[in-house]
Amino acid sequence: MAQFRRTEHPAAQWFGSAGLGLFVHWGISSVHGGIDLSWGMMADTPWDATLCNQNKITPREYAALADRFDPSRYDPLRWLEAARRAGFRYAVMTAKHHDGFTMWPSQAGDFGVRTNVGGRDLVAPFVQACRRVGLKVGLYYSPPDWHINRAYMSFHYGSADQARYPGRPHYGLDHEVVGSIPDAPAEHVGAYHACVRTQVEELLTRFGSLDILWFDGPPAVMGIDEIRRLQPGIVVNPRMHGAGDYLTPECEMPAARPEGWWELCEILPEGSGWGYQRGAPYRSVGWLLSRLARVRAWGGNYLINVGPGPDGELPEQYYDRMEELEVWMQHSGRSLFGVDSLPLADACSLPLTTTSDTWYIHVLPSHAGRVKVRVPRLPRSVALLRTGDVVEWALKRSEGPEAGQGKLVFEIPADLRTPLDDVVAVRF
Repeated sequence: MAQFRRTEHPAAQWFGSAGLGLFVHWGISSVHGGIDLSWGMMADTPWDATLCNQNKITPREYAALADRFDPSRYDPLRWLEAARRAGFRYAVMTAKHHDGFTMWPSQAGDFGVRTNVGGRDLVAPFVQACRRVGLKVGLYYSPPDWHINRAYMSFHYGSADQARYPGRPHYGLDHEVVGSIPDAPAEHVGAYHACVRTQVEELLTRFGSLDILWFDGPPAVMGIDEIRRLQPGIVVNPRMHGAGDYLTPECEMPAARPEGWWELCEILPEGSGWGYQRGAPYRSVGWLLSRLARVRAWGGNYLINVGPGPDGELPEQYYDRMEELEVWMQHSGRSLFGVDSLPLADACSLPLTTTSDTWYIHVLPSHAGRVKVRVPRLPRSVALLRTGDVVEWALKRSEGPEAGQGKLVFEIPADLRTPLDDVVAVRF
């Protein structure tokens, strides 16, 4: 691939300040309700080792879930209307995960809605619903395909890396120990790559204009330039090609602020897994806002994941969280959207976003006591954004090279604190 350059297309520039996106991981694993999407067939994954494989089934059992997948109550418009009211700007749904099950009736491959759900297209209603409510449209696609490649891979995590996992045996389709994994013949590799290429082309040409293509691994069978010829205004992540329009850290804030566009993806339900987990409690809106504020203070986007059940419905907990978030956005959303981040990283230990004349200090639920913020000049007002209440403050002026600046000190009264992000607006 030639020297990569981030997209400069005018239709793609929305992404840099989008702020908040909804990630939807959905597929046949939801039929089980106790395993993760795709990873539910991979034994001994280290991130959920404490579960001792109780959240695992064999690949053969996993594939059989497709016969019982019946999304009879699938209504993405309801999901996305709630998200839009709560401040979301874009949404990304799994069109195909590592398990190889295509959520649209692809003509490539033999595993998906074309063969198992009577040809019903589950991607098109999502795309149409995004457009109807005004959300940018994103599709997730996994080039790694554990169905196509099932005869040439191990289903025991790490067994191919004996340096890190010495002595770990390979597992087959029934999690039986197998002595070795055969190399895929050239004709199989060629057919696999052709399948991936055809499926990507279908996504790029079947659903009209797309805003994001969210890859999750190689092979890079289609170059970014080719993708942009089919979808000139699309934004592409780096996980297929090794380079993309933005960075995608997962479930952990970067150690330092990334350069350029970036997006943190995390999971709203508690537990281990991106897909539907029956009965999993959803994290609080206070938790969500704490993460979102930190991401926005570094100029990033936050992509928060939920998983519909096998009938296509999201739990009522999702709608409860969206309603609570909607209320918060009505009084404090201006502190997260249409804002900049402060170049002075040490101005405050709390997340801080800015406009031309206002600093928004995000006093998170975990913070107690006084807040100290280094400011360049005397503020005109300091007030709680939610209520407009004036917050008492003092300014300790600096001496020496920073003369004229000072440290603003304030504390929100206890009776005005909430379990959410209490934003204080400092106007200059």
